[in-house]
Amino acid sequence: MATSNKSIKNKYIVPAVMIALIGGSPMSLTSASANDQDLLGDNFNISIDGEVNFGGLIDREGEINSHFGGSFVSLSVEWRNKVRAVVTAKLDTLFAENDIEFNDNFSIGEFIKEAYIEIREVGGTPVAVVVGKQPIPFAQGVEAMPFYDNNPLQDLQEIKEVYGVTVNLTEGLFGLFDQAEVSAFETDGGDLSLGRIDGVSIRLSRLITENWLLTLSHASLGNQHLDTGHENRTSIGLIGQSSDGVLVGWVEGMYISNNPKYLESNYGITAGAMMRVHRSTDVIVEYSWIEKELQEIGLGVRTALTRNFSLGAEVRYQINQSSRNDIITGIVLTYTFGNTPYSHNYDYLFGEQDDFSDFYN
Repeated sequence: MATSNKSIKNKYIVPAVMIALIGGSPMSLTSASANDQDLLGDNFNISIDGEVNFGGLIDREGEINSHFGGSFVSLSVEWRNKVRAVVTAKLDTLFAENDIEFNDNFSIGEFIKEAYIEIREVGGTPVAVVVGKQPIPFAQGVEAMPFYDNNPLQDLQEIKEVYGVTVNLTEGLFGLFDQAEVSAFETDGGDLSLGRIDGVSIRLSRLITENWLLTLSHASLGNQHLDTGHENRTSIGLIGQSSDGVLVGWVEGMYISNNPKYLESNYGITAGAMMRVHRSTDVIVEYSWIEKELQEIGLGVRTALTRNFSLGAEVRYQINQSSRNDIITGIVLTYTFGNTPYSHNYDYLFGEQDDFSDFYN
């Protein structure tokens, strides 16, 4: 279950599995089909990516919550690899929460997840500027587990669906980092109106070796729409993979202050590993801890069934400080579509295999 537009857009080469977990906008790394180019001309590319997830979570009481969480469709139009316009819609907002019925309280503001313009190589320099409703570059946010949103630190790692401006420096920075992303944004998002710009963030990325990526992030959020006061988040993360790509590991630690969800907590950490046990199947284990709140261990498995269908399942055991412990299990069927390699599975169980060698090489 990957989101449409990730926020690590490196000009240096990051291994494909690492891009899939934390990085790279799929649409910014691929070109349109021949038919699309004929329609728009050689100077334009159009890309479409989408994902439909149908799954259910079962708590310890046996209650089943069915939903389409994480489902989306994204359209990207690019001109000469210089200017790109992106609109992403959340398909799950069409349905009622924890149900498969249509949502009677549909909101176009919630439906439009992203709507931004990206301008690259500003003034001929390795600088890109992103303006609009966007995911703000912050933290690592590995999305390996089938229900990755269930990670207790996920809300701390994400700043999304807000209007803002991001400046992305993709080369240089005195040789210390490979990429620097600086943003100014509103902190009360989720709609189509521009609020008060009371948040700033910076994320620095460094490819230590061919297989190890380091990220340093800091965000300062005014949270003028809340009564919890000024919030700060600082994180350091490391993700790497074995030379053969079979094993991937990650760890991220975070300092927080005045977070509305965890007011009494200052520290959190999440770590995990993913191993490919079959050409189409990954097994994932993940641990998370938030000071004075909880600990959680999760086990997941994901199998690519066909070119477009994947099946995932997970179980999480959560130890809570202020309430009883909980066990949550879930299963999800994912259908991906679009005209980029990221919208298809690379290896799968059933059907003739695709050749993406030109893309990955």
